[in-house]
Amino acid sequence: MKYTLFTLLTCLFFLSGCAQKEVIPPIIEKPKMVQDDTPKRNQIIKNALTHLNKKDGLDCSGFVSLVNKESGESYFNNQELNEHFEDSRRSLAIYNLLEDNKRTFQDQPRIGDLIFFANTLKKYAKTKSEDNITHIGIVTKIDDDKTVHFIHHTKGKNMIGYINQSFPEMALSNGKVVNSYMEKCSSNNNKCLAPAYFSAYGTIK
Repeated sequence: MKYTLFTLLTCLFFLSGCAQKEVIPPIIEKPKMVQDDTPKRNQIIKNALTHLNKKDGLDCSGFVSLVNKESGESYFNNQELNEHFEDSRRSLAIYNLLEDNKRTFQDQPRIGDLIFFANTLKKYAKTKSEDNITHIGIVTKIDDDKTVHFIHHTKGKNMIGYINQSFPEMALSNGKVVNSYMEKCSSNNNKCLAPAYFSAYGTIK
């Protein structure tokens, strides 16, 4: 009898011990939510287009700086920008800042991205390279045929320009403007079209 009781109590002890063991479920990490910055980009374009056909900004980098300020410093703040000047070119400083922060790229852009051009001014064209930035604009629209519209300050006011790297030596395709001639370029020289001066795109923060 004592043996039977001892055996029964032992079984209950082990059973209760098993019941006390917690089964810890595996930790499943939730996927990180990618923030939709479309509203921010739309606001940048809205701000930029209010200056279309106006002299606001006075030059290309001044125009971008104006839109940057109106858009909550979506590209840079002045303090960090001041650390990236090589000479008097603000456009180059903006490029340097974005390049250092891995925010420049070559692929198809989105609206609100910056577009950089190099070697467009004879004053700075002695050292011709893709990062010899002399001009800057803001992407406003991308067509289905990959024609990129951008607003930039040229010839004394803010205008819409075009670039399509699928047709690098064509200003028109089926009667549509796909590439703009850059400032101080002959209208008959295909080597003066936007793709010949393209350097990179730059994304917002």
